[in-house]
Amino acid sequence: MPELKVEPLPFHPAQILKWDEGYIAISIDGDFLQLDSYLKNIGDVKKPFPSPVKNCVLIGNQLITTWVDHELMVARMGSFELGNQFENGPERVELRTRRYVDSAVHPAGVVWSHLLDAEPLVLCSNEEKFVFILWKKGIYAMGVDAGEHWRNPEPKWTPLENLPHAEVVISASIQGSIIHVWSRGSGHKTYDLKHGKILDSTIIEFDGVLESVYSSGKNHLLCYESGDTIWYCEGRIKKHFNLNGPVQYATWREQDEAWHIAGWREEILASEVDISRHRLDEIPVQILHHKDAVLLLLNDGSFISSSV
Repeated sequence: MPELKVEPLPFHPAQILKWDEGYIAISIDGDFLQLDSYLKNIGDVKKPFPSPVKNCVLIGNQLITTWVDHELMVARMGSFELGNQFENGPERVELRTRRYVDSAVHPAGVVWSHLLDAEPLVLCSNEEKFVFILWKKGIYAMGVDAGEHWRNPEPKWTPLENLPHAEVVISASIQGSIIHVWSRGSGHKTYDLKHGKILDSTIIEFDGVLESVYSSGKNHLLCYESGDTIWYCEGRIKKHFNLNGPVQYATWREQDEAWHIAGWREEILASEVDISRHRLDEIPVQILHHKDAVLLLLNDGSFISSSV
């Protein structure tokens, strides 16, 4: 099969999301760009809000987004209706001067937007709900119309209380009817998605700072700052391996029963019995299934074909 040629993105990408009619690319600085189903640009690069994007998830044809400016202590959450063009929003100087609630600036082109009084740590979604956690505030489940379904206190793990930042939540995902929440100290809680009831709480016994978690059903890939990577499944460590550096992105490859990983200048396929690794000159940001091909999106905005 000939290599699929795709034009590079015009910025350094943070992530790219696929929806029914194409893709949305987002830069590390908070720029948005619509792409068609062939990964070709539609329109121009726009910046709806003058801060980096913290998290983005899809729910139906809505793109739920959070922005955080740590220097100015500003945070927003808003929803775009996909299919509409993105718009340029306010300049950053306005964030400095319009600090009061009644005069606060909001992202441009959104269906709705809210000021947040705490940092949004994580955001996840399924077809009907999205869930987010605010630092030192709580965990919230919302519907498509942004109506609140339930809220709970912020997750806590008593054995981690005296360890610096160990209880800070770094990842959450919805797997079926269960929400999985993870902290920097490897704390793991599960919640019932419908009512918010805590189902289980545990701590993975591993010495390291958990940086990210990727989940598919009962399989979870725990990625540590050191490059240590743990495949965790149904309450036990299934496999532990060490990579060159932090994991940038990972996805479960069902046909191989393996994790497909974008690492630090390397691409990895890790099954229970084998690990295949391929060195790269650039840092892969994301793995993308496009048409019949598997692509790597690199940190310079270019796309290459997968090698594993």
